[in-house]
Amino acid sequence: DNSNYVITFTADDLTVIAKAITVTADAKTKVYDSTDPALTYTQTGLKSGDSLTGSLARDSGEDVGTHAIRLGTLGNTNYSITFNSANLTVTVKALTVTADAKSKVYDSADPALTYTSTGLKTGDSITGSLDRTTGESVGTYAINQGTVSAGSNYTISYVSADLTVTAKTLTVTADAKSKVYDSADPALTYMST
Repeated sequence: DNSNYVITFTADDLTVIAKAITVTADAKTKVYDSTDPALTYTQTGLKSGDSLTGSLARDSGEDVGTHAIRLGTLGNTNYSITFNSANLTVTVKALTVTADAKSKVYDSADPALTYTSTGLKTGDSITGSLDRTTGESVGTYAINQGTVSAGSNYTISYVSADLTVTAKTLTVTADAKSKVYDSADPALTYMST
């Protein structure tokens, strides 16, 4: 305040611009068919006492592979965010396939080779078929995984079993024979069924 001057005041605006901060997503992993982990991040430059609202998001998809983590709705109007993305990596799920033990009689057709499974996500399916070690004689033959698969979202832990071939019942009936006293024995013959 000086009496030598007449002050004419022209008002103007003070513009507050957003402060630059950096947000870096934390890389995450999960097993196929499990719940997503919380998407977290670190930040640098945020004023003490301030916070960000909203949440990170990720690209859609549940199959094995990488899915990018994005900024989503995370923000604060007082800040300009430079975002460093990371990935959510989905890894394969363990699936156990257990062959059912089977048996058959020698010279009969093989039974269907079946199995049970644990760990398959509802809606997913197993394709292919089991096979067995070759051979038809009496004995045991390993039942193998063959072409059984649940696709690239699973790794199969296979539990083998055996196909047992048992002896076939064979009935041998001797043919009745006769001979005259003091003559040579006739040929001894039989029938089998």
